[in-house]
Amino acid sequence: MFAAAAKREEEMKSVSCANCHGGAENWILSHTRPEYPRDALTRLGMRQLGSAYQRANNCVACHQNLSDDLVAAKHPPLVFELDGLLVAEPKHWREEKDFSNTQTWLVGQAVALREAAAQAVREPSARRDAQIAAIKELLKAGGAKFSGTGENLVKEADDYAKRVSTEAAAKGQAQAILIRLVRNREPFGANAFDSVAKDYRMWATGHYSERLVLAIDRLNESVAKSGEGKAIGNVPINDLFDAAKPPKAFDAVVSGAFVRKLDTVAKSLPKAP
Repeated sequence: MFAAAAKREEEMKSVSCANCHGGAENWILSHTRPEYPRDALTRLGMRQLGSAYQRANNCVACHQNLSDDLVAAKHPPLVFELDGLLVAEPKHWREEKDFSNTQTWLVGQAVALREAAAQAVREPSARRDAQIAAIKELLKAGGAKFSGTGENLVKEADDYAKRVSTEAAAKGQAQAILIRLVRNREPFGANAFDSVAKDYRMWATGHYSERLVLAIDRLNESVAKSGEGKAIGNVPINDLFDAAKPPKAFDAVVSGAFVRKLDTVAKSLPKAP
């Protein structure tokens, strides 16, 4: 994990203001003045990133979307997780008073689902269906509902992301979602992801496990910072990271080992309300 953190820090050195905020030549001299109106900066070309929805839309293009041609060319896989990206970015802004890491995580996953569903409309494949099913299951386990497919799912996920981005996080929300995710075993059952082509069902379990570990890590940090519940220790979470494997390497043996580590994490949390 330390090596991964060092790699992220090195990668961030190549990210400029323009990557996230657009061309800076017209606003760079004004944006640090606290009295300068945001709408004026927007008119000068500065992309505003105050809300979780704005941030997710800005980041997802580079941190998730891969065409089939890029995948075939052996581009490394991408997993979009908005709250983790914001933590990795050297903080050079002040959050609004109602900022929530939990809200950020939820919006990020909804936008990830929207983008995967939109890409499936353009480039349908069983592999992409597995990814979509995994994100839907993760959000469903956290309390969200998505019934649509295809272009309808694109709109459902986008509408959900917009709505969550404007809602204040409820007290204890992070702990409640964390407990539900840690105790959910449906994605590891014999009939898991039966809507996905048979050869890709274990891929879906792998995609789910990959995103689940990141979700547990981020929600656990939110619980620890808020003091509104019992947080999980670093050791079981690190063990869970070690047990997660790339989707194409996920099989019954890996799945069993992962669930055993997940059971250890579950023992450290209170029962769901």
